Amino acid sequence: MAVFTIQQVHETVQTIYQELFTVKFEHPGFETPNENFISRVINLVPDTATRTLFDQYKIDYRFNTNTLVCFIECTLVNPPNREPKIPFLDVPTAMQMRFLVKAGDDFVGRTYVVATGSTKTYQVSNTIDNTGGGLLFLTAPVESYSAANDYEIGTIVQNGPDLFAALKTVLAADGIPITNTVFWKQLPGISEVMNNADLKSNATVKADSTCFAVIDIQKTGTTNSSYKIFDAGDELFTPAPVFTIRFKSKP
Repeated sequence: MAVFTIQQVHETVQTIYQELFTVKFEHPGFETPNENFISRVINLVPDTATRTLFDQYKIDYRFNTNTLVCFIECTLVNPPNREPKIPFLDVPTAMQMRFLVKAGDDFVGRTYVVATGSTKTYQVSNTIDNTGGGLLFLTAPVESYSAANDYEIGTIVQNGPDLFAALKTVLAADGIPITNTVFWKQLPGISEVMNNADLKSNATVKADSTCFAVIDIQKTGTTNSSYKIFDAGDELFTPAPVFTIRFKSKP
């Protein structure tokens, strides 16, 4: 009687995920020497189109403490070499990811920002070219003060060597100078923070639900190569780019 031996060889399948980009939130009001906890007072969620994109192209994210990390399933370009990597699935040229930032009262109450939602929303993006101190800011450079503009409570602008925050609504027609301490608070020193230049009308932002801010990360359209999330041939950067969003804390 003949005896047959059947041998099964199982291929090892390895799923590789790599960071695509990181967003760091800096806010002194929600930091201690041992902990960052801004994630307790703001919530980040992909909008509807981004959730569909994530499902289709094997992308996921995590938001913890003060850090948003977005990662994507990859494959090796030249195995067994670990680098470079490209997405497991070809991603579209026009790929855009949008995170809706939902902010609670505790955050707004401890931050120099405008109460958004009804008519305006903050919008930040990697199409901005605003670098400093080795950081890539997603916020626009701080807007310069103009006596011809109206300003809402919480607005931050720059005037000379200092930042100023609006303590009350300031209407240009009323002729209130920025030196009026009833309406303006001087914040000594310049720092790149979320400011009036980032505040847009809801008709411009077109968020699919009411939110405090949107974070837009695009594959193309960057004006500074450091802000790109893919290299030539859709290769991922190692390390992935790290973007920063800063807030000015109320005392």
